[in-house]
Order: sequence, then structure tokens, then C-alpha cells
Amino acid sequence: MGFGQSFSTVFGIAESELRKLGILNPTLDVDARLFIDPFLLPHSKHAEFNECAFSKYEEHFTQIYNLISLSDEEGDKAWKAALRQFQFSESKGMSGTCLGYSKTSTHGHAFGPKKAAQSLRWAKQVIDLGVKDPEMFSSLSLFEDGIGADLISDMIAAITIECIIKFNHRVLDELNQTVQIPVEEFNLRGHQAMLPRNPFSNHRDPVILLADDILKHLPIMDDPKQIPQVVEGNEKLRDRVNEHIGQVFATKTKRDKEHIKDQAMQNSAAFQTFLDMLKLLERSNYNIYEDPEGLLAWRDVAASTTAINKLQLTVDTSLPRLERINKVVESILAQFTRLVENNRLNRVFYVKDKPRKEAFAQLLFYAIASSYCDAADIGMTAEADAGVGPVDFKFNDGADSVLVEIKLSTNSATVTGYEAQLGAYSKAERAGFGHYVVIDVGKLGKKWERLTKLRTSNVEFAKTNFIHLVDGSLKPSASNRK
Repeated sequence: MGFGQSFSTVFGIAESELRKLGILNPTLDVDARLFIDPFLLPHSKHAEFNECAFSKYEEHFTQIYNLISLSDEEGDKAWKAALRQFQFSESKGMSGTCLGYSKTSTHGHAFGPKKAAQSLRWAKQVIDLGVKDPEMFSSLSLFEDGIGADLISDMIAAITIECIIKFNHRVLDELNQTVQIPVEEFNLRGHQAMLPRNPFSNHRDPVILLADDILKHLPIMDDPKQIPQVVEGNEKLRDRVNEHIGQVFATKTKRDKEHIKDQAMQNSAAFQTFLDMLKLLERSNYNIYEDPEGLLAWRDVAASTTAINKLQLTVDTSLPRLERINKVVESILAQFTRLVENNRLNRVFYVKDKPRKEAFAQLLFYAIASSYCDAADIGMTAEADAGVGPVDFKFNDGADSVLVEIKLSTNSATVTGYEAQLGAYSKAERAGFGHYVVIDVGKLGKKWERLTKLRTSNVEFAKTNFIHLVDGSLKPSASNRK
């Protein structure tokens, strides 16, 4: 079974049934780059989230708020009590939501004492400004480095797990009216749950289904250019933003968010205005059905592509093992290039003529390549780490391995990656061969010439490290050609 297995595929459910019930169709063998946005909880159409989960969330952070307000100094009794409330360990089974930023698994993270203390120091600053809104904690990831939206998402899931279990029991009962989904008993943070088991988990994790209307891709402040068009529709808020947060409507780049956040921390009125702005801006969930970022679309593209375009891999057993693996990898790369350049696979790299993120191309290649590897009995892993950072893919058969790095031409590190990254990986992984694949989706410029020059200037390195250029540019349709 290839990589990129969805819940609907594994359990034999029509994806339309999940959509009708408002359920995310998770990928069971890799995280979806989505997170639970606490700002979206009160706007969900599901009572388990707009009532139960939002109530649990408010109650939890109101307690933390009150404790910090009582604290006179870091380390006193009230501070320690707040610190305990803020920490949560990674509990068995909680990675069953299949959300986050891992390419290789669905395992989550914990909110340990260091991050909890960091969060409380920030919260103390905000409370000392005079802010009295417990929802301030929803904006934490925007202010503190190392505390990302995925970590906040994991924390929200832990706090509201009782409500999430209720949601799962209800929707599973509804799904079981058309197809019988096998379930097992799991203990999730002290709560018993009857859930399906994830067959791809090495830790006997369950599958935890989530509502599609509580999920976000990136916080709104990762693209502050959206602020003016949304806020201008609310005259009172617009006036407050202009008064308290300064030139927010002049935002041009992501860097401007630092300036906005600095101004938000000036006084209580500025912070409350910032928070109210976020509450308005964050009401829209990520549309998983249009999927503009391709966070889920890659798996269907890969499945349909490999089903139509078979690859008969001939493994030459007379070759040494390492060369045999490399021949398989070269065949897969050649097939991938044909699919992109000649079979119109290039179109999926774009949304409205703008290139998607590099992660989409990497996951798509992984899913396509893994299906071909299954037939050749070659192992393949993603984002293997040998102490020098992640390599995109490692093909192996025992101790021997061949590495493949996928880059889009839009990546500013396209050139430096070839020599610095792939060279380091090859040494650390002791790989006999390495392949550096650049997919041209625009902004290639002189990058390919520079890559070629780098390779030819290092003869020994070039013997085992290869570069490949795949033309992923959009072509005019036949009717538009002259």
C-alpha cells in the first residue's frame, strides 16, 4: 500500500459522506499541515465545539488568567499553580488527530515547563497592561518564538478532548449507518473513547476525527496584507486599529507583523484592539475542499496518476546492491519527469497560476515514488535525519541508500542546497548516490547555470551527486498557441 492513505480509503467510506457531516478526511500516515484554531471554536456548526470545547477552553484559560493575576513574582504559589495548568505532556493516542508538520508520521509534541514558563511571562506582561480578556491566550503563538500554531493546537486538543470524543462518537454512529467501522477502546487523557485504530501507527494510536470548520492552515498574521480588506468593513474596529496599532493598513510584507505586534504591546487598549481584530479576521477556516495550498490534494493526485501511469521496474540483480537501488531511483525520477513534462502533471503545482508551496511537490513525489518502490521492494523514508538536518527522501535496501532532495525553483536556497545540504547528507548517511531535483515553476533565473557550474567544478562530488531539472512551467493550451 503506497504512501498517503486517507481515512476514507482505508475504512471504505465515501469522501462525500465525510464532507456531508463536516469531517476532515485525515491522511493516516502523515500529518496534514493544519491546526485547531481556538478563534474558530465558537463559530463551529457543531455543538461539541461551539459549546462544549469553547466552554472548556474559556474555563481553562480563565483559571490561568486568574492565577497569574494573583501572582506577585515568578515562582510564587500562584505562579506555580498557573504553570501546572499550562503544561501538558504528550499523551498516548493524542497524535490520532493527524495534524501538524511532520512528513513521516503523525506524532505530536508536548508543552513542557520551559515553554509554559515562557508563555506565562508573556501573559503576565499582557495582564499587567490591564488586559482582562482570557482569549488573549489564543494569540500566544503570534508573539512568542518557538510556540507555533501546531503546539497551541495540540494544547487545545488536550484541554477539550472530552468534547472531541463526544464529536467522534456521534459522527461514527452516523457513519456506521452506511458502513461498519471497527472501533477499539482507548484511554485519552483519562477519558474512555471507542475509536478506530490507525493501522499506520507504530504506537497503536486511534484515529481522532475533527470538524472541518475549526481548522486553519496559517495564522492570519503570517499574511498581514489581508488585514486592510477585512478590517475596513468594520468602521468602529477600523478606527480603533488606526488609533491604537498605528499604520496597520500600510502592511506590505510578513515582516510588518513584528511592527504591529510591538505596537499591540504598548497598552491595554492597543492589545484589546489587536485581539478584537484577530477575533474578526480568524473567523474563516481553511477550505479543505478547494484546498488552495494542496495540503490534502496531493494524495488524490498521486493515486490517480500512478493508477493510470504504471511503471514496470526491472531490477538488475547482477549489479551491486547500491547500483541496483540507484537504477531504480533513476527510473522513478525519469518517470516523474515524464509525468510532469508530458502528462500534464505540471498543472497541479499551481493554484490560479501561482506556484504552490514546496511541501506539496515533495509530498506528491513521495506518494508517487512510494507506490513504485512497493513493486520493486525498495524501502523509502521521508525526511531522514542523520544529525545534519533533514533530507527529503532516502531510498534504501539494508545499509546502502540513495538520497533524493526536491526543490522548487522559487526556493531561494536552491543553489546552496545542492552543495551544502546534499553533500553533508551524503557524508552523514554514507549514501553512495545523491540526486538533487529542481522543479522549474518560475524564478529559475541563473540558478540552473550556477548548479551546473558547481557540479562540474567538483569532479569527485559529481561522480555520485547528480542534478535534474524538471520543467514544471505552465504551458499555453493548444487553442492559445500560435
